[in-house]
Amino acid sequence: MEFNLWSLLSDIAIFGLLLLVGQLLRAKLKIFQTLLMPAGLIGGFIGLALGPNGFNLLPFSGQLSAYAGVLIAVIFASTPIGDKPITKNDMKGVGGFFFQNTGILMLQYAAGMALTLFVLDKLWPGLNNGFGLILATGFYGGHGTAAAVGSMYRELGNPEFFDLGNASATVGLVFGIVFGMVMINWATRKGYTNYVKSPKELPQEIRTGLFPPEKQKSAGKITISNMSLDPLVFHLAIVAVATFCGRLFSLFVKSKVSWLDIPVFVSALAFGYVMQFILNVTRTDKYVDRHTIQRISGASTDLLVVSAMSALKISTVVSNWAPLLITFVFGLIMNIAWLLWVSKFSSPKDWFERGIMNFGRANGVIATGVLLSRVVDPEQKSRALEDTGITDLLNRPIAIALQVLPPLFLTKGGNWPIITTSVMSGGFIILTVVALAAKWWTPGRMQGGQEK
Repeated sequence: MEFNLWSLLSDIAIFGLLLLVGQLLRAKLKIFQTLLMPAGLIGGFIGLALGPNGFNLLPFSGQLSAYAGVLIAVIFASTPIGDKPITKNDMKGVGGFFFQNTGILMLQYAAGMALTLFVLDKLWPGLNNGFGLILATGFYGGHGTAAAVGSMYRELGNPEFFDLGNASATVGLVFGIVFGMVMINWATRKGYTNYVKSPKELPQEIRTGLFPPEKQKSAGKITISNMSLDPLVFHLAIVAVATFCGRLFSLFVKSKVSWLDIPVFVSALAFGYVMQFILNVTRTDKYVDRHTIQRISGASTDLLVVSAMSALKISTVVSNWAPLLITFVFGLIMNIAWLLWVSKFSSPKDWFERGIMNFGRANGVIATGVLLSRVVDPEQKSRALEDTGITDLLNRPIAIALQVLPPLFLTKGGNWPIITTSVMSGGFIILTVVALAAKWWTPGRMQGGQEK
């Protein structure tokens, strides 16, 4: 069947239907409210069951698996647009949180590779070395990173990574919510929480996902007159131009240097920075609303989750179920240990409220961390959300480097898997030494006079 604009509209309509059904089920069924399951994930499971790899009842086009690569480019292009510079005041007290956030990122990559090279590869000889990236790609990275790295591996001749990465992202997200709530219940009983005594105090709108009229708020500012141009189209145009330029640059480099294949999402991110630079130089940045850009990015993420889940090949996951299970359990134990041993001793106040935010972040996406944080800190008094935003800006170059470089090195074979793992492990050790020297992390000793 020929793919045309009507095919595109049909696919988007199906994605929309799945998202709406997901939201309806979230609003009506207690099980999804208890699990705080995102509507995109619920819709994605339905799409998986009814899509081409399930009962094949939904009339998706043949381009279903291609949407993730495009959407992740849009998300990366949006990342720097509208961002405000970090001030010195913002930087106060974020050292420990930076170590919490960046340390678990680097550890997931290093430990995941070590697990594959020294354990899994011995049990299942011939396992692709790239399997070692599955943990961090899915758990810390989420569906966006899974789509980005999966697209890279697909172009490098390993299409199965796309499905394995998305399976990891899905499991990480579910683990983050389910075990996050388990940890919250434990922490409230132990008296570690400062702002709530029971997770039952969670507002109804957070459970259902629907805000009542009196609590609804604006999703962004109107920065230009709609008599001239609709503000949403204005912001969409900025993101679209950056994404398109990233695509053109990637193709141009490939045409000139055959061995150099720059992923489109990396080029899109670079042109996002270029676009932001142009806005700053021309002093038009004041007409760009960061919240509107974030809505574009958020919408792209929801569409990415539902499309990636609908395109997931269950057979690939089933054929790798044993090493995946070991990886997932290993990752969960590591993240819980990080919460209890690192997060606990690296915050001057509200260690659990801040730590559970990072736990959710390390198991999926920032939204997971925000959900868990809202349960124990409804009014966001711990600054967990603000400091997560700051540390994400600070560690973004590290995260991008870990997404892009390891796949390129691992495919070279030879000693490159060992070298790559050693470099990542060395980076984690260096960061840990800095954290200890700067007293960002004080193992065994609470900071700021907090009680254990």
